[in-house]
Amino acid sequence: MPDSELHSLRVDRERKLIDLRLKAMLSPEDAAWIGEELRAAVRDFGPEVGQHVTLYDASSIPVVPQATAELIINTFNNEAVRPLWARKVAFVVVTALARLQVQRLREVRPDIGIFGDREEAIAWLLEE
Repeated sequence: MPDSELHSLRVDRERKLIDLRLKAMLSPEDAAWIGEELRAAVRDFGPEVGQHVTLYDASSIPVVPQATAELIINTFNNEAVRPLWARKVAFVVVTALARLQVQRLREVRPDIGIFGDREEAIAWLLEE
């Protein structure tokens, strides 16, 4: 999948790992189209949808705008999106404010893992 100045998206089919790296501040519009790209990658798993894991690596950005955070929360809370949910989800964030934003996602999905280190997040995602 092509990289952009805003993000990169990699799919490791063997490990059933979707790796989304955010590289820059995202407007709600940016987040919406990246979300569509991510959901298309999930759908490519076919009957294995739901057996995959997803890493959101936001370590390159200090925080997302409030409107973007609200859009992401609403997307996670959307009933139409739930069938595409990963078995496990981890976020990598490096600032206290970004951590607070991700903790708000736990209102919708309490099992989200929050990490300050990418390798630790991947290890957690891949453990049984």
